[in-house]
Order: sequence, then C-alpha cells, then structure tokens
Amino acid sequence: MNQEVVGVAFQSLEGAENIGFIIPVPIIRHFLEDIERSDGAYVGFPALGISCQALENIQLREYYGMAAEDTGVLVCKIRPLTDSAAKLQKHDVILEVDGHKVGNDGTVNFRNRERISFDYILSRKFAGDLVQVSLMRKGERMTVEVEARPLTHLVPIEQYDMLPRFFIYSGLVFTPLSQPYLHEYGEDWYNVSPRRLCERALMWEPQTEGQELVILSQVLQHETNTGYEALCNLQVWECNGEKVLNLKHLVALIEQGEKDGNKFQVMLLEDNRSIVLDKQAARESHDSILKRHRISTHVQI
Repeated sequence: MNQEVVGVAFQSLEGAENIGFIIPVPIIRHFLEDIERSDGAYVGFPALGISCQALENIQLREYYGMAAEDTGVLVCKIRPLTDSAAKLQKHDVILEVDGHKVGNDGTVNFRNRERISFDYILSRKFAGDLVQVSLMRKGERMTVEVEARPLTHLVPIEQYDMLPRFFIYSGLVFTPLSQPYLHEYGEDWYNVSPRRLCERALMWEPQTEGQELVILSQVLQHETNTGYEALCNLQVWECNGEKVLNLKHLVALIEQGEKDGNKFQVMLLEDNRSIVLDKQAARESHDSILKRHRISTHVQI
C-alpha cells in the first residue's frame, strides 16, 4: 500500500473467495529485531507463563478485597519454570501491567476507544525484558518486576533442522515424545494417535529443567526381548530404580547399569509394566539386531 508493506500473506482458505491471512507489520518487526538481538537466532515472543480468570462478577471482586474503582484479573495458574513462579502467587489480582490498567475482562486500552487483551503488552517485549506488574495479594497492594521469557513446552511442537533422536537397547527403541512424532499418524493425528500421549503432548507442562517424556516407541523383535512385542508407545518412568529425566539420562542409566554387579537391567513403564533384560544377552544381541534392521547406530541424542 503506497509502496509500503502492510503484511506478508501466508495462508488462504480453500473453497472461499477473498479469504486469506497475513502476518501484520508489528509481528514482522518483532521477528526481525529478535533475530538482530540474538545474533541470527530466533528466540520467540515472551510471556509471563500465567493463566488468569476474569473478575467481572461483583461478588468475586468483593471477596478478593477489590475497591469499587479497582479492576483486574485473578491469577489462577502459574507455570513452574518461569520467573512468575517466584514473583507471583495463585489468587493474586493483577491490577496493572507496565502502567496499563487491566480491565475486569483482561483487556487494556488500545488506540482510540478500542480495547485489547493485556497479552498485547507482552507481545511487544523481548526475551529477558522486565514487566512491571501491580497487584493485590490478600488485601495488600504491591508492585513486582517479572522477567518475560518464551514458554518452554514439555513436548516440543516443532523441530527444525534436526534428526530424530533415539536410543536402541536390546531391540527396544526409546525416543522423546514430540508432536512431530504424533504427526506421523497422519492429518487426523489428534484423533488416531495414542490418546494418552496426545493428551500429555497438549496438556502437560515441564516441572524441572531438561525434562522430557521418554517413550518406548517400538520393539525390534529378537529372542532377548520375547514377550515385550506389544509394549509400544508407553512412557518410561524408571530405569534401575531411578526416575528417568530425559533420553540422555536414560542412556546414562543404562550405561551405569552395565557396570554394576547386577545381572539385569530393569525398567518401569507406565501402568507399572516392567521390562527385565539380561545384560549379557543384551550385549550379545546388539550387533545382530542392528544388522538385521539395517540400522547404522544404536544411539542418536
């Protein structure tokens, strides 16, 4: 428009006329500045990592000690691995964000006589920026500074420019759960992929740094793993009595188990299903399993 970019077209609706979607200029500018700030790497849009409830009910506002002129939203959920977890508490009432008064419906003033969700203020921030939050906690008013960071997902949504990660031990194939893994079930993956894995991918949040959901993807059949063929798409909870944090940790636990004096490697899967493998038999089967299935390496993490 007038020789200026107003947006970048990226999607259209088939079977409809003149229905399309564009990436608006503020998003493009944020992306380019993010790239510049991060030396060519894209970090993403930051967030506080909280979920809020509207305070449009007068009895709800009165219960939390709000005056007639007060407006705001109620904090009802806080992600563990965020700065908000250290600065905010459940049932805090957020009154202002960066000096913008928050309405009872969670909106702030935007342009002339318009209102927009207060998330808009966060969308203008960059990773590491501080957000000033004025709140009421048990009747006491205070202001805290919270660091905004892009949210981390327990189960990755997208993975670009990287090979699949896996670990094969005695024919058991372990891999971290990811949405691309579930997408292999086809366009209708949400309905046809394993229901419990799908729910965890969409709903579960990380509780500790580096946490991954490691699953037993499939079993490459061999006499050493006879009887385990039906165990697939199950989360690995423990290995040799220790809780599994991520795929790299599982590999370390298996390697550590090879050096102790016990005869067996013992794994606990979800639903309290157990896998017990003889270490000597597992070592002897290693090369033949890889050769039979034409796999060049047993680990890629």
